This record gives sequence, structure tokens and C-alpha cells, in this order.
Amino acid sequence: GEEIDSLQKSHVFNMQKLKNSELRLTEAEHKIRELALNIKMKEELIKELVRTGKDAQSVSRQYSLKITKLEQESKQAKMELAETQKWLQELDSKELRDIPEKVKLQKEFRKKMDAATLKVQRQAAELEQNVAQMKHQQTQLQKRLREESEKKKQLEAEIQRDQEQIKVGFFLFIYDKE
Repeated sequence: GEEIDSLQKSHVFNMQKLKNSELRLTEAEHKIRELALNIKMKEELIKELVRTGKDAQSVSRQYSLKITKLEQESKQAKMELAETQKWLQELDSKELRDIPEKVKLQKEFRKKMDAATLKVQRQAAELEQNVAQMKHQQTQLQKRLREESEKKKQLEAEIQRDQEQIKVGFFLFIYDKE
């Protein structure tokens, strides 16, 4: 009778241990699923941050190209202005027999020179405005990139911690099983 009683108690004790173990297993599986989902979400966020960084770099490149183009146009306009001024000086120094012709040419060149001067001034103003605008946007983008980079580092650290938790949880579960 005592042996049967002892076996029953042992059986009840083992059944309780099994139930506890199964509860811990379910809990560990749930936590691992939660952590895996968390890791996946954070990895997606990191991908998005990387994409945002590439977009910012692309915008920066486009602005650089636009500035270069405007600078080239400005140089061209300055050259045209210098050329027109030179022609006007040559015309002033020439002895033309036909005074009305000389006056007509001078007026024509002055008109060209005024147009070229206006063009240079406009382009310089546009260039300055664009450069100021681009510098502001560049500052904003750099600030945003710094923030995104910081977020990325934090997320990577969190992922690392989550993965460590999964390992620890798994080893504790295995250890409990033994």
C-alpha cells in the first residue's frame, strides 16, 4: 500500500512538473514569437531609414548639378557682357566717316550691353537665392540624416538586445527541461 501511495505521489508530482514545464515552454514560445516580430519590425524600420538617407543624397546631388549649371550660365553671360563691352570700346575708338552709322551701332551695342548686364544681375541674384535655399535644405537634410542615423543605431542595439533575450530565454528553457 505504501509503495502504491508513494508511486501516486511521485506521479502527481511529475505531472505537476510536466504542467509547469509546458507552461514555461508556451511562455517562452510566446516571448520568442513576440521578439521575432519586434526584430522584424525594427529591421523594416532600418531599411526605411536607409532608403530615406539615399533619397536625401539624391536630392543633394540634384542641387549640386543645378548650382553648377547656374554657375556656367552666369559665366557665359559675363563673357557675353565682356565681349559686348569690348566691341563698344572698339567702336568708340574707330574713326567712322558715317557718323549716323556709328551712332546707330553704338546704340545697338549699348542696348546689347544693358541686356547682358541685366541678364548677369538676374542670374547672380537667382544663383544667390538658390544657393541660400540649397544650403538651408542641406542643413535640414544633414540634421535629418543625423537623427535617422541615431535612430538606426538605437534600433540595431535594440535588435541585438532582443536577440540576446531570445538566446537567454531558449537556454533557460533548455536548462529547465533538464
